[in-house]
Amino acid sequence: MKHRFRTRFRILTVVQVCLLALTLCVLALTVLETDHLAVPVVLAGIALMQVLALIGSVQAHVDTLEDFFAAINYEDFTLRFIEDDVDAELKGAFNKVLERFQDARADRDMQAAYLDTVIRHVPVAFFAARSDGSLSLVNNPARRLTGMPTLRNIRDLATIDETLPVALMSIEAGQQRLLQTNIRGLPVELRVSVAEIRMAGEVERLYSIENLSGELSARESSAWRNLIRVLTHEIMNTLTPVTSLAQTTVEMLDDPDSAADIREAIETIGRRSEGMIRFVSRYRELLHVPEPKAENVSVLELLQNVATLLQPSLEGIHISVEVVPESLEIFADRQLIDQVLINLVKNAGDALAGTTEPRISLSGRLNLGRVIISVADNGPGIHEDDIDQVFIPFFTTKREGSGIGLPLSRQIMTAHNGDIALESGPSGTTFRLVFN
Repeated sequence: MKHRFRTRFRILTVVQVCLLALTLCVLALTVLETDHLAVPVVLAGIALMQVLALIGSVQAHVDTLEDFFAAINYEDFTLRFIEDDVDAELKGAFNKVLERFQDARADRDMQAAYLDTVIRHVPVAFFAARSDGSLSLVNNPARRLTGMPTLRNIRDLATIDETLPVALMSIEAGQQRLLQTNIRGLPVELRVSVAEIRMAGEVERLYSIENLSGELSARESSAWRNLIRVLTHEIMNTLTPVTSLAQTTVEMLDDPDSAADIREAIETIGRRSEGMIRFVSRYRELLHVPEPKAENVSVLELLQNVATLLQPSLEGIHISVEVVPESLEIFADRQLIDQVLINLVKNAGDALAGTTEPRISLSGRLNLGRVIISVADNGPGIHEDDIDQVFIPFFTTKREGSGIGLPLSRQIMTAHNGDIALESGPSGTTFRLVFN
């Protein structure tokens, strides 16, 4: 179409110019060779009309182009050109372009309206802040969370907590932080995530805020109930026989022939007391996880060292190590992560008792910016009723188990801003250490 329009425009212009030139030549000859003024005047009039026609033709194209570019500039995509003259093909092409722009803007507006509706109704508080602190978007959960239906600027949050605006603006893009504050007189813990986008040449910060207080309270209550249940069980198991023996010993004091029985009872009380002391020591060990001294640690070297250390004690069990890429590193306290891995590998070894061709697989990989270290075995798996309890302090299914290995491992991973996940089934168990 462009080639056809250009050819027609060129031919039309050339014809007009040639006719004008011919008319001017004839006009010149008549002026030189005749004394009659009528013919030159008529020819001059014809030449003038040809000039005006040429100017009009070019001006029509210029006007069409100006109208088209003005419509693009002002985003007036409803403009349509009438296709009823020599510019019909050009105007038809412009009409198609404007229709496509109109459709594209309609799609964009529809997507923007959809996203705006989604953002305003997601259960997470969300707002977008410009560089001057003014908010271009605030969704309904953000207004409910802050109790400020007219929230306009991030600095308005100082009415809730004077340190909150500064704390929010200090979070780097791509980071996540836990903030403790007070909202409407109640202490809350907020998890804040920040991202940045560039819109119309200006950078805006996107804040998503989750109120963890209710969730944490429920989890803390559940954890306390489980802990109290375990502590009560352990303490009662120790104190019940001790109390009974003490009462029996008091009764035997009046019998001079009961010295041996009294000695045995006192020794039993001593052993049970020592057991209680060991139990309290394990509890203190669980509560006092040292602060991680983080450094760059090679995952491949870490897993190979653990495998080399434990292979002699896991006779008959094949331990494999695979890390992709081999240069994978974590920023962590090597000694604490060693402790976690050793505990997991030992547990896997215990779970493989009686398994044919027992295997333990140690692996490391990168997944969506997170490093995941896995410890997997091909044992019978953890019983379904026990899966939800393995991370409860002092819960154990082993006769000689202390019940603090996995809870302590979770504490260590939490101190590294990470997590430990469990997946178990009839074909084996996998523990995953997730480093964010």
